Amino acid sequence: METLRCLISDIPQKLLSDIVVRITQQHENIEVVDRVSDSKNLDSILKQQSIDVLILGLKTNCLPEFCRDILDKFSDLLIVGLCDDGRLATVYLDDVSSHEIIKIIRTFGKR
Repeated sequence: METLRCLISDIPQKLLSDIVVRITQQHENIEVVDRVSDSKNLDSILKQQSIDVLILGLKTNCLPEFCRDILDKFSDLLIVGLCDDGRLATVYLDDVSSHEIIKIIRTFGKR
């Protein structure tokens, strides 16, 4: 299985950020490339490094405007938004195919 390269950004609670890192480190095919506390540099980081998944702290489950710009530039990027204390997660994909929709339904339909 191919290694997924993750970037963690804007998770204000250090404990939650540490938990996310610990959870991802338990899987050999997931690599946390970097942790940043400010989304201002996301565009340049994404240009410099090959990132598959952006794990982003959010205040609400709405995608911030700067993320729409990022998805326009990096259409293969998966954004996982962790809202508030991390108990609510929202997944954002750009240009979703019908195959991907079915895969999402099958993956998360029965939890």
